[in-house]
This record gives sequence, C-alpha cells and structure tokens, in this order.
Amino acid sequence: MGLLVVGCGGASGPKTLEDGETLRVIASTPHLASLAMAIAGEDAKVELLPGEGGNPHEYEPTISDRRRLQESHLLLVNGLALEPFDAVKLAESARVTLVDCSAGIPESWLLDGHHEEEGEEHADEHAGHDHGHGHEHEGEHNPHVWLSTEGAIYQAEAITEAMAKMDSANADSYRKRLVEVKASLTGLRDEFKPRVAELKKRRFVSNHDAFPYFAREFGLEQVGVVQRTPGATPTVQERREIELLLAEGGAEAIFMEPGFDDSASRA
Repeated sequence: MGLLVVGCGGASGPKTLEDGETLRVIASTPHLASLAMAIAGEDAKVELLPGEGGNPHEYEPTISDRRRLQESHLLLVNGLALEPFDAVKLAESARVTLVDCSAGIPESWLLDGHHEEEGEEHADEHAGHDHGHGHEHEGEHNPHVWLSTEGAIYQAEAITEAMAKMDSANADSYRKRLVEVKASLTGLRDEFKPRVAELKKRRFVSNHDAFPYFAREFGLEQVGVVQRTPGATPTVQERREIELLLAEGGAEAIFMEPGFDDSASRA
C-alpha cells in the first residue's frame, strides 16, 4: 500500500502532536470524515471541513474553515482532482500535514476521468444519440473511488497510516479499528451483491459522473449523465437525449446524490 503524506509550511513545517495532546483530523469530504471517525474512535477528534450537505466539487474554504484547519494536525483530501481548491497551499498556510487518500491506489485500478462506461456504446446504438456521457472531471482519473468497496478500503488504509504515523501512541488502536472497518465494508458488499445479481435491468443514468467504480463492482452499466459538470444545467438537447434514452428503455433509473442540485434529474 502506498501513502502520500505531505509536510507543508516551508521553514516552519507542519505542526506535530505534543505529549498528551489529542490528534485533530479534518476531512475535505463527508466520506473521508466518516472513515476517519470509524478509525479514530475516542482517540482522535475528526471534523468535516465543508458544511454538511455541501458539494465537494464546488467547495472553497471560508475564513472560519481556515481557522478550524489551523487547529488541526492532519488534512485529509480525496485527491484525483476532486477538490477544487489548492490543498497544498491550504495545508501550508495552516501548518497541517496533507494526506492525499488516493495516492496509494494502483493506477491500473483507476478508471479514466473521461471514461465511457460499458453500456454507453450499447445505449448509443439503441437510441442513435449521444446521451450526455460524463466528461466533467479535469483530472486524469475519475475521483469517486470510495463508491466501491476496494476504493474505500484503499482510502481507509491511507487514513489509518497517516493517523498512526502522527499519533504513534494510539497506532495499534487505529490499526485494529481499520480491521473492523474493512470487515464492515466487505460485509455490506457481500450483502448487496446477491440482490444486484437478481436485477434484470442494469442500466442507469447518473446525475453526474459519480458511479463508474460502483457500476464496475456490481456489474451495472452507467449509460449517461444529466450534468456534464456537477451543478451545471443540461442544455435542451442534452435533456431531450436523456429523456429519449429513458423512454426507449436504454436506462431504467437515475442515480442521484445528496448535496447536488437534482432538479434537472427529477424533471
């Protein structure tokens, strides 16, 4: 397992954990905060950098967020160009250690950020149109790795090692909880897979291009997206193409996420 931990702050360097001090971790997304909380238990304090329900693709730290960050030791980011802000500069200004939770994921496992999912070609042949396929991510790879069991485990491992390195006194506890987190994630996968296997219809449209890893793991097909970029309003033509895709049976559902404008998808 690889791990990228960046010490920021120039000559002054990032803060270290003093004797008797509680490790403070701040995460850029709800899923990283959730993983970190499960690993931390009572041994560390974990906070979410943006407000609850915010869109991580559009979030920019506020003055109050920066103040909270200055009181922390670790900044967890998803990486893979998910966050729109400059994480290195943000961590440097707050003198915190930056942890890219996707840095250790093998490149061969990652999906292209401009990836045409299996099934898109089929859908195009079915309806004879371009149905607004997802091409919104500026990074080389699609960043939504946590929406698969293996991707979430990769990130949980990165979080654990960063916390254990900073807070060696509680390292064993963090690693023990990681075992529990892995068991929970694989248990959910094993419970869900047989249910998905019973589905006769497996094609779906996503509100934005968030589900390729999920689709790959469970044998589903993401055949289109409503928003080419998160929060963007689809054009009249794009909307008609999605409507046609759904009407002609090229897809059977629309997947949506909390924190994103879903008005176009609901329409």
